[in-house]
Amino acid sequence: MARYAITAPHNGDEQIDDVTIADGRATASDPGEGVLLYLRRHGYTVEPLDDEPDGPPDDKPAGRSTTRNKRG
Repeated sequence: MARYAITAPHNGDEQIDDVTIADGRATASDPGEGVLLYLRRHGYTVEPLDDEPDGPPDDKPAGRSTTRNKRG
């Protein structure tokens, strides 16, 4: 589940799709990509909240080092 802290460019209460903003602040769980784009485009600050203490899992395979030992 993705959670976001949202800060409006003004104080006040409003409803944008399924995001309820009170006193210029909100926490949203899994807002749609369109909602996030709208908020950013209209001057809202959107910050992801890290729910996992060690950060997200790293699903990428380990890469090779850019320097290799050459036989010679």
